[in-house]
Formats: sequence, C-alpha cells, structure tokens
Amino acid sequence: MKPSAWIFLLLLPLQAAMATDSLLMDPIAEHVAVSHVSDDEKIAWELNEVLKPLADGSGSVVQPSVKAGMVRLKGTSPSRDTVRHLLEVAANVPGVREVRSEMLIRPI
Repeated sequence: MKPSAWIFLLLLPLQAAMATDSLLMDPIAEHVAVSHVSDDEKIAWELNEVLKPLADGSGSVVQPSVKAGMVRLKGTSPSRDTVRHLLEVAANVPGVREVRSEMLIRPI
C-alpha cells in the first residue's frame, strides 16, 4: 500500500470523530441557553416582537413589563383606540394572564 493511502486511513477516524463532536455540541448548547429563560422573559420577548411594529406604526411608545404572567403596558399613545388595540394584542400572547394599561394619551 502506498504511504499516502496510510495517511488517509489514519486521518479518516479523526475526521469522523470531529464531525460527531460538532454535531453533538450544537443541540446541547441550544438546550442550555433556552432552559435558563423564565416564562416572564419569554412573554416579554414575545410582547416586544408583536407590539413594537404596532407602536411604531401608530406613533405610540410602549414599554411592557411582565411579572407572573401579568403584563403592564406603560408609555404614550395618540388615541384610546390604539391603546385598546395594543392591549388586545398583548392579551393574546401565550402565557399572559392579565393585561393592565398605564398608557397616557398624547395626541400627535
């Protein structure tokens, strides 16, 4: 057998081991990162995702806070209808048990 064939055969198990290790590390790292996020943090993240585009489009400024599934929306909005819509959207986020408004109406 040629010397280059021996080198190839010796490297083959190393490449397989490296590929196996890299495949195993990604799911574990993702699992660890996700498992440390509280329910309230997940709700807050989702609220920011759904409320920010609505607030930006309506001229509102919204700062949601979450504690034990209870959401408080603080900020300003140009109309009561906009505040009602923001409250309805927030109430439909999974995990939200109650929504309270501390929004101020400030016409543009």
